[in-house]
Amino acid sequence: MIKISITSFLFICLSLNAGSIDSMIDATKSANKNSELSQKKISSYADQSEKIYDEYVRIQKELAEQKNYNKQLSSIVATQKAQIPLLQEQLKEIEVTNKKIIPLMLEMVDNMEKFVSVDTPFLKKEREQRVVNLRTYLSNPELSTAEQFRMILESHKIEYGYARTLEVYRSELDPEDKTSKMVDFLRVGRVALYYQSLDSQESGVYDQNTNKWVVLDENYNEYIKKGIKMARKKVSPDFLTLAIISAKEEK
Repeated sequence: MIKISITSFLFICLSLNAGSIDSMIDATKSANKNSELSQKKISSYADQSEKIYDEYVRIQKELAEQKNYNKQLSSIVATQKAQIPLLQEQLKEIEVTNKKIIPLMLEMVDNMEKFVSVDTPFLKKEREQRVVNLRTYLSNPELSTAEQFRMILESHKIEYGYARTLEVYRSELDPEDKTSKMVDFLRVGRVALYYQSLDSQESGVYDQNTNKWVVLDENYNEYIKKGIKMARKKVSPDFLTLAIISAKEEK
């Protein structure tokens, strides 16, 4: 009877212990789970804190750069303010210069136009168009005075350059006459202007005294032909025997 009671008691104790162990295991699992959640939250807060710190560092860097930029900008503004009186004085000088140089440029174009009209009529249309272009440039408000003056000087340089070159080109003998024959013109600097028919059988020289063409003796045909070849660089430079009509002396 006593043995049965002890056995029953042990069984009851074991049952009770088993229940406690299960409860402890469940509690441990729950605690571990809660601990894992807490660790995740801590890790999340740590990541957020790191991002916030990085953002703070970036903002501080941008703020320092902005301060340096503002400091530099203030220095530039101060320098520009100091230069304002000098710039205003320079503007006055430019205005005075423009008042002087613009009439000079107009005079230079007028003189070129007069010169082209009385000069030997080589490249007549091209040179007249150059004068027209210059007048267009002078009336263009988008072009600076310096650029306008540069174009005028460039045009004068081209005109002066004609005195040092040998040139040949093909055109009508009389551009005003639609039935005029095609010829080769030979310009020898500004000394003389010649023409020769395309078959090399007729040659002439321009007489500035009468503003007319003078037909040359056929003996000059070969000389004019040689000059044309020289201008076209088909033969080596050589001496030429050409007829020249001297200008009349003014009384």
